[in-house]
Amino acid sequence: MKSKTTTKFIFILIVLIGAVYLLYPTYKFNSMTDEQKSALKLDNKKEYFNLKSKAINLGLDLQGGMHVVLEVDIKELLDKLAKNKTTEFTEALEQADKEVKETDENFIIVFNRILKEKGINIARFYSNSERRTESDVLDFLKTQSSEAVNRSLEILRNRVDEFGVAEPIIQKVGESRIIVELAGVTDPTRVRKLIGRTALLEFKLLKDDVISGQVAEKINSFILSKISPIDSAEITDTETAKQDSDVTSAEAMFGIDSTKNDSTIAVTDPHSSLFEENLFFLDPRSKQTILVPVEKEEKFRKIIAMEEVQKIIHSEAGNAEFIWSAKPAYQDKYYQVYLVNSHVELTGSYITDAAPHTGNPNDPSSIGKFEVSLNLNDDGARVFARVTGANIGRRLAIILDNKVFLAPNLQAKITGGRARITGLDKMNEARDLAIVLKAGALPAPVHTLEERTVGPSLGKDSIDAGSYSALLGLLLVVLFMALYYKLAGLVADFALTLNIILIMAVMAYFHATLTLPGIAGIILTIGMAVDANVLIFERIREELRRGKTVRAAIDVGYGKAFITILDANVTTFIAGMVLYTYGSGPIQGFALTLMIGIAASMFTAIVVTRVIFDYTLEKRNITKLSI
Repeated sequence: MKSKTTTKFIFILIVLIGAVYLLYPTYKFNSMTDEQKSALKLDNKKEYFNLKSKAINLGLDLQGGMHVVLEVDIKELLDKLAKNKTTEFTEALEQADKEVKETDENFIIVFNRILKEKGINIARFYSNSERRTESDVLDFLKTQSSEAVNRSLEILRNRVDEFGVAEPIIQKVGESRIIVELAGVTDPTRVRKLIGRTALLEFKLLKDDVISGQVAEKINSFILSKISPIDSAEITDTETAKQDSDVTSAEAMFGIDSTKNDSTIAVTDPHSSLFEENLFFLDPRSKQTILVPVEKEEKFRKIIAMEEVQKIIHSEAGNAEFIWSAKPAYQDKYYQVYLVNSHVELTGSYITDAAPHTGNPNDPSSIGKFEVSLNLNDDGARVFARVTGANIGRRLAIILDNKVFLAPNLQAKITGGRARITGLDKMNEARDLAIVLKAGALPAPVHTLEERTVGPSLGKDSIDAGSYSALLGLLLVVLFMALYYKLAGLVADFALTLNIILIMAVMAYFHATLTLPGIAGIILTIGMAVDANVLIFERIREELRRGKTVRAAIDVGYGKAFITILDANVTTFIAGMVLYTYGSGPIQGFALTLMIGIAASMFTAIVVTRVIFDYTLEKRNITKLSI
């Protein structure tokens, strides 16, 4: 009997030491100041994340962060999958989009119904040799829709994991919505850009100088033709000559001889009336690029989108389009607009890896800048080598999300499957771009339906309030047990303290997330933990009143109270399992701590307190129990 008690006592001691060991990283991490955490992350990033991963993770409501509800754009997906589109198709798509926003119905079902009302079979736009009937097409679209949401879910998860957020919550809700909860995020703007980007990477060739110059001249002539004749007549040759003598030349602006520019478009100071009328001019450094003042961006976008201008582009340049630069150039005063082939030479689907780097120190233009290096798979390397080899001397635009990041001259055939995106201003920008490219492109755009940002001060208030409630509840229970059950109550108090330590240790071991409802679960567990001891102690009192010895009363008290305790805890545990299985977010946090607390309380109330009583009876000859 004595040896069994000693073995149990050693086992409890080992459990206690193990719990303290598991909780030490949590204590160490939370005792560090923000400055110490930042310094550790800078000096030893691996050690920082290792320590953080072992500590109990605080939920969104405790440490602050972001809660975002996203919706995958099924409308854009259906539009992308369709072929032979008509005006009726576009109208039905827009009408379905409006109805779904009001009724929240399934987009595909609503879209199909609207097409039927117009007397159109949906198979007309989506059929092929494998799917001919309406039913086949609907099954196909539903599968594509579901896969788009699932793929978006995985891509977002990959991006967030690369971002370095501990224990993110990313889950699908309904048919097309995704919830993202990122605890501890301090830069919401950066996260918005990261999770919302489609990351469509394309490589397209620029049109040559002659074609670009001709298109620019035609567009300029078109704009001049729209200017009032009276306004045009007011500018005489003499006035023009005077303006030319007063304005800053291209050579002064860019350090380049403007006489080499044979375009009919005058390169003048952006403040002159002529420049205001023309809205744009050719870049003196390259006639393949149009420069548009930042303040004129919106107006010029509308002009090149006009049907007359689109006809000019197609008649002079064939299958071509204008694409804008990702950011302004020339001291952020002008946007560069590139005339490129509509044909895509290479896409980002061939990318196997992407990594951020500082700029090349041997390249003066890269000093102080950052870049992203790309590795392509074998197929991509072959395509890239073919394209670069066949177009030496031409410029190749690197386009991300329909914006040109770089348009270098191809000076030699590029083999080995490597490319670079250069000219980025910040390392975070390069890092986020690499994450997006490596994680893959979203199959359809995602839109933010709801966004909540919880500040760290609110989280601190929650922690303080929750901790105060837990400590106050614990103190009241401890005092009650000590006053009502005397020495036996102190034994129960020790078991209760051990119970809380075990709960936190188990949460640390499984990297569980502690939330405000989780703290509520712990507070509830505190009350439930002493409930078992109350049942046991009351049974022992009854046996002592009947005249039984202390040992006999303890044996009967634990033996007969066990069934009642087990029944109560098992039923509560089952309820916790149901909440955890079918609940989400805060409900799961509450259920998790409740279930851990029930298991821990069973161990401490039945095993730990019994071992303490047995050990005391073995060491001393007790005839009267303080209970």
